[in-house]
Amino acid sequence: MIIANDYVLYTKSMLKPFLLMFISLTTVHCFSQSGENKDSTLKTSRIQFAAKVIPAVVSNSTTLKVYPNPAKNKITLDVSGFEPGMVIVKIADTKGKIWRVDNRLLTNGTEEIAMFLLLQPGIYFISISEKNKVVKKKLIVL
Repeated sequence: MIIANDYVLYTKSMLKPFLLMFISLTTVHCFSQSGENKDSTLKTSRIQFAAKVIPAVVSNSTTLKVYPNPAKNKITLDVSGFEPGMVIVKIADTKGKIWRVDNRLLTNGTEEIAMFLLLQPGIYFISISEKNKVVKKKLIVL
């Protein structure tokens, strides 16, 4: 019995260093894969896909002016720098809840858009977006 207990203790004491060495070698092996591995190709394609999905870029040539700000129930959006066509106007609160979404047609890309609001007093964000352009402004509703 004493020999069996000593063998179990010896095995347990050798098992821990062996497992640590095994784990560290597998970890190094996982992070040092060559570019020819199928997994590496999948990771590259996922990164490329993620880069394509990035939302629209804010352009320096597009502008949005909101007046009056602070407002009560009517605002005017002075938009310029967009291409003629459909744009999406969103109004969201500070928590990210979207309160209004409008599709508007810009005939020449530089226009004034009048909007009537039925919003509770607070701070909101207005964003106008088209294909790859987004412009955001803060709006205070009294």
